[in-house]
Amino acid sequence: MAVDLFETRTMMEVLETLKPVRTFFLDTFFKVSRTFNTESVDIDIIKGKRKLAPFVNPMREGKLVERRGYKTRTYKPPYIKPKMVTTAEDLLKRQPGNIIYSPNTGPAQQASKQLGEDLASMDESITRREEWMASQALTTGQVHVIGDGVDDVIDFHMEASHLPVLTGTALWSDFDDATPIDDLKTWRRLVAKDSGKSPSICLMGLEAYDNFMKCEQVIGTATGGKNVFDMRKINVGQIDPQLLPDGMTFIGTLTELGLDIWTYEEWYVNDDDDIEYPLMPDNKILLGNPGARAKRLYGAIKDLDALAPTARFPKSWTTKDPAVRFAMIQSASLPAPLEIDAFLCATVLA
Repeated sequence: MAVDLFETRTMMEVLETLKPVRTFFLDTFFKVSRTFNTESVDIDIIKGKRKLAPFVNPMREGKLVERRGYKTRTYKPPYIKPKMVTTAEDLLKRQPGNIIYSPNTGPAQQASKQLGEDLASMDESITRREEWMASQALTTGQVHVIGDGVDDVIDFHMEASHLPVLTGTALWSDFDDATPIDDLKTWRRLVAKDSGKSPSICLMGLEAYDNFMKCEQVIGTATGGKNVFDMRKINVGQIDPQLLPDGMTFIGTLTELGLDIWTYEEWYVNDDDDIEYPLMPDNKILLGNPGARAKRLYGAIKDLDALAPTARFPKSWTTKDPAVRFAMIQSASLPAPLEIDAFLCATVLA
């Protein structure tokens, strides 16, 4: 049906199809952020040994003990620089949700509104990139920075023992022989031994969780009919929604291990093939402690107009020929797990 421009019309509320930004990794493990006025960031990492103070005869000299050593690691936060453009033609078009011939929707008002929307959209895309980097750092020990003019690997030196890969009948797909509770117990002890921090969170990929719940050792057949979960944190028939941000599901607590089991339903679109992938890989589980040192590091903004260190630097400018307005946000961001030994990511499915 043709639109009568002279008919008084009101459009229904615009349907926003943008998917919300979910940031479990950042909010749980990277709560602290710090900005720097340098391109690279040096971090001194101290790893002490569990040495006992020496006994000595009170009439003898004091015993010299070794001072704790440290390693300096240099991180260069990757640069992020999304930019959007608005043309005069864009401002003359009726935008979604605007009433035809509505007042206060002229080019000037529309330009201001469009600029705000563009900046918000770019800020969300940067946050999604930060969440992706946090996921990569914790599940692989590395962040591969690949983009226009950049191809680099940021390595956090996660030990191979903290990236175990199950094989054969140990895989959680072997419901009769797999021992996922024993696996979690072994990995939890390893993390506690290497870092001094016991994991309190177990984040499972969706397929890993589905298989976990089918294993005999979990569902109770192999434990005399007793379910291994403590469901006291769950109300009858439902989980308390106040405890769950979007995309998160609290499963229960393994009381023997002191582990809260979670799943995370969030995806990202891969740059290469435009396919959605889960931020928490389906075939993996992650053990971690929110108290471990992990920070969002922000390096210097390489812009003459940037006068102070900042996590985000927005700017906008126009050109006369062609008549366009550009909007851009710059950020040099890196979620860095500084106590990488406090995390373990296991591949539990082939």
